[in-house]
Amino acid sequence: MEINEVKSKNYYVVATAPNEPSLKVKISGPYLTRQAAQADLAAAITEAMDLDPCAKNYKYSISKVESRKPGVIQHMAAHA
Repeated sequence: MEINEVKSKNYYVVATAPNEPSLKVKISGPYLTRQAAQADLAAAITEAMDLDPCAKNYKYSISKVESRKPGVIQHMAAHA
């Protein structure tokens, strides 16, 4: 695999709404490894709470998801 090749399945930090478990939002990522996502987990949660104070109520996990799109935080940073 080339370094610049984007995988279709990557790890993301995912936020789940406490009152709507089916609502899951990729907030950070993609990460090539679970360890990389884990290393960024605390910072991603802090950034999410800076953007939305209600984010403190969300449940956070690391999931391997099929997607080539960036998480919300990376998307917002790219358009700031």
